[in-house]
Amino acid sequence: MAKAKTASKNNPNAREQAKEFLYEGKKIKPVKLITKQSTYFAAEYESGDLVLGSNGTPLTWDKATVGK
Repeated sequence: MAKAKTASKNNPNAREQAKEFLYEGKKIKPVKLITKQSTYFAAEYESGDLVLGSNGTPLTWDKATVGK
């Protein structure tokens, strides 16, 4: 006798909807930024431009999405 299937990890009804992240009113996405000094996730606008902070350096994904 076969056992009844209880729950599936691939249940489309249990999946969460993809979130949209905004920075200064524009959509952003995470990108892996590799520099000579370090590697980290940065934020990028849909146009492909990096999100830059006030000092002109790329913002990390965490800093771009704080409080969201």
